[in-house]
Amino acid sequence: MKIKLKLFATFREFLPEKNDGHSSELELNPGTSVENVIDTLHLPKDIPKIILINGIQKTSEEILQDGDTLSIFPPIAGG
Repeated sequence: MKIKLKLFATFREFLPEKNDGHSSELELNPGTSVENVIDTLHLPKDIPKIILINGIQKTSEEILQDGDTLSIFPPIAGG
């Protein structure tokens, strides 16, 4: 199955080699969770993540489906 992966801010450096600057298409096995993708990309485990699937906030335990768009953000702060 294929998904679109979007990484933002400091997480962009973890994008797979084939990317357009902030997104990449991934080929995954059925039953792959968001946590599996996070582990594969070697995203830092100690940094909290905001996870969206198709624009809806989800947890890392969520199982991805063919055609999903997975967006992962680091914590956002401002002031």
